[in-house]
Amino acid sequence: MTQAAQPDFVARPVDVGAVERELTRLWSRPKPGPLSEEPVTRACMSNLIVYCANDADASFAQEEIADIVQRHPARVLLLVGSAGEQPSDLEAYVSAVCFTAGAGRQICSENVTISAHESARRRLPATARSLLIGDLPTALWWTPANPPPSGGELFGELAAMARHVIYDSEGWADPVRGVVSLAGWVAGAGSSAIVSDLAWRRLSPWRRLIGQALDPALEPGALDAIDEVEIEHGPHALPKAWLLIGWLAARLGWRPVGARVSPGDQIAWSFDSEPGSVRVTARRQAQGDPVLRRTSIGWRGASGRVCTTFSLGRAGWIAVDRPGAFASQRILARGDLTRAALVTRQLPKLFRDPVFRDALAVSRAMAEALVR
Repeated sequence: MTQAAQPDFVARPVDVGAVERELTRLWSRPKPGPLSEEPVTRACMSNLIVYCANDADASFAQEEIADIVQRHPARVLLLVGSAGEQPSDLEAYVSAVCFTAGAGRQICSENVTISAHESARRRLPATARSLLIGDLPTALWWTPANPPPSGGELFGELAAMARHVIYDSEGWADPVRGVVSLAGWVAGAGSSAIVSDLAWRRLSPWRRLIGQALDPALEPGALDAIDEVEIEHGPHALPKAWLLIGWLAARLGWRPVGARVSPGDQIAWSFDSEPGSVRVTARRQAQGDPVLRRTSIGWRGASGRVCTTFSLGRAGWIAVDRPGAFASQRILARGDLTRAALVTRQLPKLFRDPVFRDALAVSRAMAEALVR
């Protein structure tokens, strides 16, 4: 049994050059409060660099960090790229985040916040590099709601320090440019990195359920006969829709050959496949959350036209409906996990995901087809 993580040592402002010394002092002085007699264990599985664009994002991320280190203790370096008014170019704060484990033990992680005035932003990578624990893996969590490559040299330097880069394509304002630039970076400078998109993680229940519903044991020949896919999604969820389409296309050998934007926020793509052409349509709803609402997959079976629909319902359930089936199948969607929970699940995955990379490559081709 564990209690929720929380900042246990008050954050102390320190000189940037004295951060490492202050971290050492942090563990040598008594912990204030009623639990001061309980044994404290300093735990660290990795370095976690968290980049935030401003103070507001950093404040929200700080709350999430407390949840993350409870399951994945780390030395956290929270970098704020454009802090508010401050007397110096760089400011540093040192604290610990602790939670109570069994037998009264307290497990604590180090938390260092480096805030930069806009003119000093380019100094953040060098400062972070000097604070990394050398024999531990390093992950970069890029929190801004824009593609990591848009961060230019700043992102490039931070990513070069990291074995694992985590970002979230949900909410990108310009998904076409975002997908193209991100996929280009992954194929080039980031080819050796472990890359995780939290939007891809949110698609896990959709991919799992589609795979189960169209399993050849249940629907013989369906996968080879698909000729139409329709997706409805909320605002800012287009990259997520593309990843789902990209996953299907990469697994089934479809090749995008054209795209067309229609009135009503609808985009249609044509794919070539060995059995024949496939039409894919993504339709954006005017309002709502950035989620997938419905995915319909159709094919011509031995007895006529068949269509299976996957719909997001209340309480995060995905319902599977097929006319003529005895009953709908249901599975609890996991796409409603918090961002902190998604990051926590990704941090231990120290291997490249070829299925995600294939889906991302198809997504890039789909995006490029829109600007030809």
